[in-house]
Amino acid sequence: MNDRFPPSHPGRRSVLAMLALTPVAGALAGCATGGSRQSPAAAPTGSAQAGNPFGVASDAPLEVVVFDGGYGQKYIKVPLDLYRKKHAAAKITQSATQQIQQSLQPRFVAGNPPDVVNNSGSNAIDYGALVGDKALLSLTPLLTAPSWSDPAVTVGDTLRPGVVQVGTHDGQFVVLNYSYGAYGAWYSASLFEEKGWTYPQTWDDYLGLCDKMATAGIAPWTYPGQFPYYMFWWLASLIYKAAGPEVIDKINNLAADAWTDDRAVAALRAFEAIPANGWVLKGSSGLNHTDAQMQFLNGKAGFVPGGSWLENEMGDSVPKGFDMAICRAPSIGKDDVKPFGSLCAKAGEPYVIPRSAANTAGGLEFLRAMLSTEGAENFIAKAGTLSSNRDAKPPKDAKHGLTSIDAALKEAGDNVFGITVDTRDSRLWKDIANLMGRFMNGDIKADQLAKQAQSLTDKARG
Repeated sequence: MNDRFPPSHPGRRSVLAMLALTPVAGALAGCATGGSRQSPAAAPTGSAQAGNPFGVASDAPLEVVVFDGGYGQKYIKVPLDLYRKKHAAAKITQSATQQIQQSLQPRFVAGNPPDVVNNSGSNAIDYGALVGDKALLSLTPLLTAPSWSDPAVTVGDTLRPGVVQVGTHDGQFVVLNYSYGAYGAWYSASLFEEKGWTYPQTWDDYLGLCDKMATAGIAPWTYPGQFPYYMFWWLASLIYKAAGPEVIDKINNLAADAWTDDRAVAALRAFEAIPANGWVLKGSSGLNHTDAQMQFLNGKAGFVPGGSWLENEMGDSVPKGFDMAICRAPSIGKDDVKPFGSLCAKAGEPYVIPRSAANTAGGLEFLRAMLSTEGAENFIAKAGTLSSNRDAKPPKDAKHGLTSIDAALKEAGDNVFGITVDTRDSRLWKDIANLMGRFMNGDIKADQLAKQAQSLTDKARG
C-alpha cells in the first residue's frame, strides 16, 4: 500500500540495466503515442467540458491494473461503474496483482502498458526509472478539470493538503496518491476517560501524564523495535511543531543541516525524557509491529506509534470500547512555529498513467471518477482509511480511530506535513530509523541521534 512499508525498489541503475537487455528498450524512453492511441484532447467548453473534459472517445477500451494489497479490490468497483455509465460503449478490463514490476515492466518496455496502474507494494516499478525515462503522463490537466460530483469545483480544489506535492517528481505532477493517512502515535480515549486523564497540549503536561501512567503501572510507551522506523513519524511530528516545515523540508531533501538544526535537536531533547525516565515498556526492542500494538491494546502501554492502518490491521484484537484515537504532538515551548493540532499526514496508494498507454484520456477520466465524492466515500467505507478527496466523509458506522483521524485533520487544516525521505532513499530511512531504535532503548542521546543522522544524510547526499 506504500502507506507503511517503504518499497524495496531495485533502484534506477538495475531497472535501466534490465531495460538495456531488451531489444525494444527504446520504447520506454520514446513515449510518443501511435496512431490508434488516444491522448487527451483539448478540453471542450461548457457542459461538454463538465461531462467529458478530456475528450474520451466513447468506444475506446480502458485497462486498469490495481495492486492486490491490504485495501482489497472492492473499492475500485464504484469508479468502474461510474466510468461505465458515461462511456457505455467502452470495453473495460480490470485486473489485480501483487507483482506489479514483474508483470507490467515488460509492457512498459514494449510500449503497450495499461491505461491506469496502481504502482504500489514492495514490487512496484521503480519511480526513479519511470520519471527519468519520462514514462509517466503529467496529471496536471486532472487538477483543472471539473470534479465529477460538482462541476463548479475543480478536481484540484477537492484534494487534501500535500497530495500534489507528494505526487510531484522533477517538477511534474505524475502520481495520484489516492489514500490519505495520519501518522504518529495512538492512545485509548476510553482508558483516558476511565483514569480521568486529559490528552495534554503542552510538553510539560505530557511528561506529567507519562508519570501518572507509570505510577498506575502502565508503561507510557511501547514501540516495534524490529521496525523502529515507526518512531520516525512521531519524532518528526515534534520537530515540525517546534521548527515548522522548513526543517522537515531539509530532512526530506537531505540538507546539510537537516538534523543538526538547533530546533530539530531541541525537539529530540524533549522526547529524550521518555527513555531516560524508563518510560518505555521493557522488551519493546524485540517486538514486531503487531506485538507492540497488542501490548498497547492489552493496556500494558499508554502510547504506541503507527498510522491510519493500525485499527484495521488489529481487527478483532481491538477490545470493544477501546476507542483508540490519534495523538497530536504537544507544544514543546512558547517559540513553537506550529500550533497544537498539527499532524503528520500523507497521501499514499499511488496511481499513474503511462505516457505510452493506448487511452491516456480515459486514464485521466478514470482518476476523475475515483476522486468523485461517491468513489472516495466508497473507498473510505471499504478500505477503512481516508481518501485524498477532502470532501469525502467516513460512514456513520466508522470505527473510532478513523473518526478521530477525520476530526484531527479538520482541526489541523493546512498544518500538516509529510515525510518523503522513505521513498527518496529507503536505505537512509532505514539507517536513521535504526538510530531511533537505539534512542528509544536509551543507548544514545538526542544530540548523538542528531549528529549521526546528519552524518548518514550527508553520505546519502554524496
